[in-house]
Amino acid sequence: MVVEHSSQCDDLHLPGTGAVAAFNVRGECILDGKSRAPSAGFTGLWDGPRRHEHRDGNTVVLVHFTPVGAACLVTEPLEEFANGTASLGSLGRKSGDLQRLEDQLNEAPNHARRVALLEAFLLARAARSEPDPLVAAAVEWIEGAPFEARIAALTKHIGLSQSALERRFRRAVGVTPRKFASLVRLQRVLRLHQPGMRLTRLAASAGYFDQSHFIHEFRRFSGVTPSAYFSSAG
Repeated sequence: MVVEHSSQCDDLHLPGTGAVAAFNVRGECILDGKSRAPSAGFTGLWDGPRRHEHRDGNTVVLVHFTPVGAACLVTEPLEEFANGTASLGSLGRKSGDLQRLEDQLNEAPNHARRVALLEAFLLARAARSEPDPLVAAAVEWIEGAPFEARIAALTKHIGLSQSALERRFRRAVGVTPRKFASLVRLQRVLRLHQPGMRLTRLAASAGYFDQSHFIHEFRRFSGVTPSAYFSSAG
């Protein structure tokens, strides 16, 4: 996707379930009030909120990976990118191909062309690798499991010990299965919320055990209570 900002603005990003690659086309983006985002960057999974300041008509082309998709393109363990954004150049990916892609994105006449260029670049490299099948099966199980399901049931379903599954999961996804399940639940809250919806109903619909569990976990990921977050979001 392509995101344009016609004027300076700040925004808040809650944790997602997949890594993100970002290619800056115009202007600049400041991460958490500290550092300028790289021209080509890779962001792993976070367990807290991120604030971005967009300046000078900032335009960025974003790639939102599926939970296991980024591991097909990044050779390093995904857990190394948890709670951080790294320059693709610093990872040894400032190859001629990547530099050529950045130049093409900057010079492209429109966003449709930028999306096509980036998709072709990624698909050509994704074709060289496949996701870890056991981790992919674990992700699918977590996303579709009953709310009360436990990690012990997941390890039995996959056929690995908990420690073995966690090692493979952290490498391919970036976090443990338990934390990933929490991120899935958070995203379910954001998807299900509607204006005026009672938070007790929202918590139950998203799979939280009780209201206090919901508030505690939401605050851990967002920095604020659910009521404060949804009130400010309008």
